[in-house]
Amino acid sequence: MNPDLLPNPAWPADNPPSSAWPLYTRGNIGEVYPNVVLPLEWDVGGRAGEKGWRDGAKHIGFLTDADFDGTSDFAIVGVFGGYAYFNASLMRLLGVRTPGLTVDVIDTQFLGDADVPAYSPSPGDRNLKATARMVRTAIRTLFAKDVPLAKEMLGRAEILVAERPSLDAPDAELWQYIRHRFGSEYAYFIGSHVIVTMQATIASGALTDLCEKKLGDPNLAVALTTGIGEVISAQPAREMWRLANETSDAEYDEAFADFLLEHGHRGPNEFSMGGRDWAAFPEVAEAAIDTMRGAGPDRSPRAQTQRINERRDEALASARTTLGRSAKRLDKSIANTALWSRAREASKDAVIRATQPSRHCYLELVRRAEEKGGVANRLGPLLLTESEFLAYLSDPPSLVPTIEQRLAQHEELAMREPPFAFDATAYDGGFPPVDGWSYRHGGSRDTHAPGVVLQGAAGAPGVARGIARIVTDPSDPSALAPGDILIAPLTDPSWTPLFVAAGAVVVEIGAAMSHSMIVSRELGIPCVVGVADATRRIADGVEIEVDGQAGTVRML
Repeated sequence: MNPDLLPNPAWPADNPPSSAWPLYTRGNIGEVYPNVVLPLEWDVGGRAGEKGWRDGAKHIGFLTDADFDGTSDFAIVGVFGGYAYFNASLMRLLGVRTPGLTVDVIDTQFLGDADVPAYSPSPGDRNLKATARMVRTAIRTLFAKDVPLAKEMLGRAEILVAERPSLDAPDAELWQYIRHRFGSEYAYFIGSHVIVTMQATIASGALTDLCEKKLGDPNLAVALTTGIGEVISAQPAREMWRLANETSDAEYDEAFADFLLEHGHRGPNEFSMGGRDWAAFPEVAEAAIDTMRGAGPDRSPRAQTQRINERRDEALASARTTLGRSAKRLDKSIANTALWSRAREASKDAVIRATQPSRHCYLELVRRAEEKGGVANRLGPLLLTESEFLAYLSDPPSLVPTIEQRLAQHEELAMREPPFAFDATAYDGGFPPVDGWSYRHGGSRDTHAPGVVLQGAAGAPGVARGIARIVTDPSDPSALAPGDILIAPLTDPSWTPLFVAAGAVVVEIGAAMSHSMIVSRELGIPCVVGVADATRRIADGVEIEVDGQAGTVRML
């Protein structure tokens, strides 16, 4: 830890916060940008990503072109101190302009209990045209029978995979492909994923509202949407279980090769060129499979599915009895939520499939540069800007000192804990100074005495007791034994294999329709999300109890 290594004046990917919309949060963006943002990736794809977010929000209907008048290139997303943030000021308009929603609901989802200014209405916040569009979107969502956009995304991802040049191609051709992927294609995929995710949130919100108003328990929606089946992000975990516990040594190599063909695009930090997909780094998949070996048959996805289906059927039967003739409305709402939950994870899978070919092109480029005197660290070149990277490909030794400096700065930033939320107006239009951020896991933990309860949001039903294990890197799951409670800062789909071995999952950052919720429900793992500072407040090795439907974590 060396504060002198902090970037001065700024990390190359940083940009100024919006003066028009100054409230930002890390909530709901960690699945896409879980680590320090890589300058090369942000340089070539940041503006396209912003365009995708804007296009998606405008398509849904709650934002308009006028909302971006006078804003800079970045308003919905931004990078501050090396970390990606999401604009909570703009998301508050979703609560203002959507019938049945409120700003308080949006704040709960995106901001949790963050210490930020209360919402203060401004001229233009209410917009009747935007409200009318949101009504139309809600109707389309709640009466949908299919989600063609998710299928369209998969088809377009398959085209990008097919168009990837041979890895024997010249540097210029490989780079041109990467640039194409992070141009209009990236805007399309991000925008489409935003559309599907927001519609999934509408569907889930409608079911939660029905459970609250008609059954008196909004968290009942969690129990009614477990084990819905066909969630694409849960499939790798099921296959890994079979490889770990149901595949003979003689069959293993061929079965593992088949697994990589089907799921090799997944892996840690899989939205990024800096990620380690299982096809390029099969040892990462092997490590996840190892965590499942030796777990009892009661931990198998098959056994878990049977148990959660029994609990779901019991909850559904009770709810139907209470509702009487209105039970059909509940059935339709559950089916609609299941449809959009599957589509949300399918759309994310399409984005990841579209990312993998660029990563492989990048890996080949940096391999060649290393042979010509460049760095051996595959992360290093991603810390360059676009112009620096192109110069690096031409003359690798000339940029080695810059890369080494950035690697040291990246390491320092990665050890810091960025604020969960902040208001730029409190920092003269900037953001909280990085040198004031605390170190992750630094100093004494804020552990609690037995009986103390930490509150989060209900993620997936069930009660589990076990030993808390703090895991910050899904590619190093060695500390997690079967039945342990996984405590993580956030999760993306690459964490899914760890869910199977875990007795329960507790996540610091997560919201409605987040990956943690959807996959935990599918796999039958109790889950609580949005437990602020869980990795600091819960000591590794203590015994805890997780109630996924109540959204609580109790110290034992």
